[in-house]
Amino acid sequence: MLQEFIGNARLLVNTLGYKSFDTLEESSVGQQDEPTCFFIKTAKGADARGLVVADGFAVLKGSAIAASVVPSMAKSLSRLRDSLFEKGIVDAEFHFVKDHIFTSPSLAASVVLGRNANGRAVWKTAGNRALRDVEEDGLA
Repeated sequence: MLQEFIGNARLLVNTLGYKSFDTLEESSVGQQDEPTCFFIKTAKGADARGLVVADGFAVLKGSAIAASVVPSMAKSLSRLRDSLFEKGIVDAEFHFVKDHIFTSPSLAASVVLGRNANGRAVWKTAGNRALRDVEEDGLA
């Protein structure tokens, strides 16, 4: 009975767009044997790695987020960032302590950068290709 309750709660939470119970292992990483890794690195301290996954976009353990946010950042994004600290997903040094799945690359990028961002433009491969370009080529 408890397992059924947990299953129902998980379904409801995921339906609302929150991937609170998902881990990277539970989310399939595309159709490729070796997924394309994407990066964000800025002078403000953001230094993150991520992957496109079936459920959205995963920011990988050890990734660093910007220490500050811009005043114009959407309040909902600011609350989400705060909740990552409260839940222990991001530590006091601004690093992800475990992989975390976001519903979109833009949501992940906004949290990492501390500002509103188009994730398909700012997540780049090691060869400096934007996620949108990789998606257009069908490689992500």
